[in-house]
Amino acid sequence: MKKLKVGIFGLKRGFTFFNLFNSNPYTTVVAVCEKNEVIKKFFENKNIYFYTDYDKFLEHELDIVVICNYCTEHAPAAIKALNSGKHVLSEVTACKTLAEGVELCRTVEKTGKVYMLAENYCYFSYTQEMKNVYEKAILGEYTYGEAEYIHDCRPIMHIITDQKNHWRIWLPPTYYCTHSLGPIITITKTRPVKVVGFVVPNILSREVGRLGDDWGIFVCLMDNGAITRIISWSTGPRDSIWYRIYGTKGDIENNRLKETNTINLYTITMDKNLKFKEKIKTYPAKFKKYTKKAEKYGHGGSDFFVVWELVDSIVKNKKPPIDVYMAMDMTLPGILAYKSAYLGNIPLEIPDFRKEEVRKKYENDNWSPDPKDKHIEGQPLPSILGEIKIPDIVYEKLFKKRKKYLKEYEKSIQV
Repeated sequence: MKKLKVGIFGLKRGFTFFNLFNSNPYTTVVAVCEKNEVIKKFFENKNIYFYTDYDKFLEHELDIVVICNYCTEHAPAAIKALNSGKHVLSEVTACKTLAEGVELCRTVEKTGKVYMLAENYCYFSYTQEMKNVYEKAILGEYTYGEAEYIHDCRPIMHIITDQKNHWRIWLPPTYYCTHSLGPIITITKTRPVKVVGFVVPNILSREVGRLGDDWGIFVCLMDNGAITRIISWSTGPRDSIWYRIYGTKGDIENNRLKETNTINLYTITMDKNLKFKEKIKTYPAKFKKYTKKAEKYGHGGSDFFVVWELVDSIVKNKKPPIDVYMAMDMTLPGILAYKSAYLGNIPLEIPDFRKEEVRKKYENDNWSPDPKDKHIEGQPLPSILGEIKIPDIVYEKLFKKRKKYLKEYEKSIQV
């Protein structure tokens, strides 16, 4: 079979995908697009076309485009790629506004191309194991769940931001919710239908120039009546990636702070005499397939499965595991959670964009805290506190530190 030609847009995160697609037997990377021309040196003598202009990049003969540009600009880039006849693997999150989400769903339907959200946290060994256990009905029906992605980015802000309007500077923490909510959805096969959002205001974040609030917390009502509590991308004193699923017959979780790859499974049964019997099992989570291949790649091997599942869907002409509609189920709650918090923690419905009659109601919903959108009347600010004033000296220190980092980075690229 002739290999599928892959193009990667955005190369900080995209380097991982470069290696993964080149190792897949069905794909090869033929072009990349990146604004930082220093990276171009890495691709010299590799027979890879290098573009700085995205539109020209899309004119290249490609089958798949991998979207790794700014988080809040994924939807417009994906829509362009789909309309140019390419399949799309998009990094998280799927869209910045509900209107973008509507257009993205319509474009996938119109073009008939494969779109998959690259939510790699759904493919950790322990989230895959939780899915395996849940699908065997060992836990019964999903009733309550918790998940958290606490990532204190203050020590690395000089590395992950390059300007004052970078998305990490202003993005409300609830928006970056797919790492925590995504696995709950894929494990339980439920979708959120209502959300109430909360934030811890900007206290620590302003120290490194951030305009968004410190913590994003929201509670979702799922379509089966279950409740899910989410902590999304938040600034806390200790990082944490943790999931817990409660069912009618037991619960399962991974270790919270140490040895997070360890599973704790608890089940309880009751006999005809109303006697309860409990069983507790603790064991390391392991991949059920492709273990040796996956272990070579990032995020605990989960990146391997994202690429494998996308390519498998294209080659076998089947629906991808995290299609555009599930991408909306994972993304829209975060947008609406901030809106809920901003409006005083009011409950909001989460629309199902599988239905065109529902999408019609949101096709002009451009509610956005992005400073680039502030010219539109009625737009919110990135913090519930209102305008956060950052002293110039904070950014001067931040970007001075970044300058030093870039010199070292450029040297490593040239080696």
